[in-house]
Amino acid sequence: MLFRWADGRKALFLKPLNAQDIWTLRRIVSIGDQVQSWTTREVKLEGEFQRPDKGRRVSVKVKVDVEAVHYDNDLGRLRIKGRISESDNELVPHGSYHSIEVEPASEITLWRDRYPGWLLGLLSKRGKVESTIIVAIDSREAGVGLLTGMTLKFYGVVESGISGKAYAQDHDKLSKAYFRSVVDLLRTVVQASPGARIVLAGPGNLKNQFNNYLASAGFPSKAAVVDGFDLAGEDGVRLLLANSAFRELLSDTEFSHVQSLVDRAKISLAKGDGKLAMGFANCQTAAFQGAIGSLLISDAVFRITDEESVVGLANGVEAKAGEVVLLDSSTLLGGQVDGMGGAVALLRYPVASFT
Repeated sequence: MLFRWADGRKALFLKPLNAQDIWTLRRIVSIGDQVQSWTTREVKLEGEFQRPDKGRRVSVKVKVDVEAVHYDNDLGRLRIKGRISESDNELVPHGSYHSIEVEPASEITLWRDRYPGWLLGLLSKRGKVESTIIVAIDSREAGVGLLTGMTLKFYGVVESGISGKAYAQDHDKLSKAYFRSVVDLLRTVVQASPGARIVLAGPGNLKNQFNNYLASAGFPSKAAVVDGFDLAGEDGVRLLLANSAFRELLSDTEFSHVQSLVDRAKISLAKGDGKLAMGFANCQTAAFQGAIGSLLISDAVFRITDEESVVGLANGVEAKAGEVVLLDSSTLLGGQVDGMGGAVALLRYPVASFT
């Protein structure tokens, strides 16, 4: 998340970079706030020769008084609805309703009455999230993905075209073409996340050959290489997240921290030490008593609990110096939290009266 003060520190300029940032904005933007952004809106054309029902869609900058906020987990976007209080186009009437759609890379400016410490702390944490590009490669295919915080985006698979059959092939020519294609895809990912570290994995020695090729392709530094991992393609990208050597490489990242929280939750469950709350209702009970140190929520919880309750729980934990993480239930870590009730809290002390 990119953010800075605006309007003499009365407002915040915000630019979410991924789905986790969109969720963070959902927790920050509230009814009664004001949000300004570029958007599109249909305006009626006026004039002697214009049809009264004729309109056209124009780009316009509007400020709305927020009356509703909705987080679309499936699409990874935020919808902010309210009445227009300001606009840079005289054809857009003030007082009319408009919805602003916020996606990764959108830019908004937020005005609100106060900016509590937990809110600014939440933004500061999102501003420090690092990205890792994963390339899982073998002689047949290479999968490329981008891990940003807890969000994994898969960019696609490049196939080598090299056959394992015995008939004649120019393997050297095919290998170079294969590497060039992977690098082309890799450049696309680097443009989306400049400064991201690159990690290579896969069976055999091909990943090391590709690492040497990266230097000749103009990449400033060699990638980190994970040995002892035998998968490539999309499965390789996704399953590498559970590899111990990969986790060690990312020991200073949000992903590694959350992995350690999930591990602690499983240990606490096995020990039965009473310092774990599982399920949304139990987590609410623990949060009310200020007992939650870390709260893990799977996005699947939105299917069984209303959005406002999830936001209220998360903000209540942050307000009492706890931490909150939303996980994608399609990932390994998210699936583990899903299996423990969709919401799991590591407690500062045992809490009685759980359901």
